[in-house]
Amino acid sequence: MNARPRLSALLLGCVLLLPALAAAQEEKRLAPDALLSHIDKKMSFTSDYKGVIRLFETRKDGAKRALEVHVYRREKANDLLFLSTQPRHLAGMGTLRIGRNLWDYDPTTGSWRRNTQRTNLLNTFTCEADFDRSRLAEDYSAVDEGNDTVSGVAYRKLLLTARNTMVTFPLMRLWVDPQNNIVKRVGYTASGRTLRTDIVRSYQRIKDPASGAMVLHFKEVLETEEEEGTQMLVRYDEVTLAPLDANIFTKAWLEARRR
Repeated sequence: MNARPRLSALLLGCVLLLPALAAAQEEKRLAPDALLSHIDKKMSFTSDYKGVIRLFETRKDGAKRALEVHVYRREKANDLLFLSTQPRHLAGMGTLRIGRNLWDYDPTTGSWRRNTQRTNLLNTFTCEADFDRSRLAEDYSAVDEGNDTVSGVAYRKLLLTARNTMVTFPLMRLWVDPQNNIVKRVGYTASGRTLRTDIVRSYQRIKDPASGAMVLHFKEVLETEEEEGTQMLVRYDEVTLAPLDANIFTKAWLEARRR
């Protein structure tokens, strides 16, 4: 596989969009697999997680739509719940994950359908893994591919190969800045065909009340689906870190949202 031809332009955009992180102190260079563990640690909460994801989709023909999804995540138990609230005709749809079991709920029929972690979320090309905690070190091994330098800044490039079949992308390439933050990621099929390109446009720093640590969390990511050219701007809003009621992670709780 070759780096995409628009790489320099895209990375330059990242440089301009991440001024606060670019001004931070450079971190030491870690071995590839150690770097994945480091990124996971920087982006993982100890507390339970609640947030609102706002997605703005633009298709190649110019058609647009906006979606809103509430996300509930219990970090220690690996439980996850999505609840769609916008647009109105999708309100009440949801996805529930308990351990490694995943189900989709359709409120119009009251039916549940068993799913896999590779399935897209709410008829978009985003997927469950986009809103889960960072698991790079668990799911991938990494090798260095050198640096791409843009405007005097060297962005480290790594090729990741999946350790298991539960991931969305069998191959993935990351670009990280000198502070060891992801600025770009590209997902591929096992044969190397590009599926999706993500540009991290901004981060937010949040204090985890359980650990007392400051955690880095995505704020805005621009995702581009390769085959159809559809773009999705994803915003991570209204993040709250506090214990969540165990009853949230049940089919009954999700079914009750439309009553």
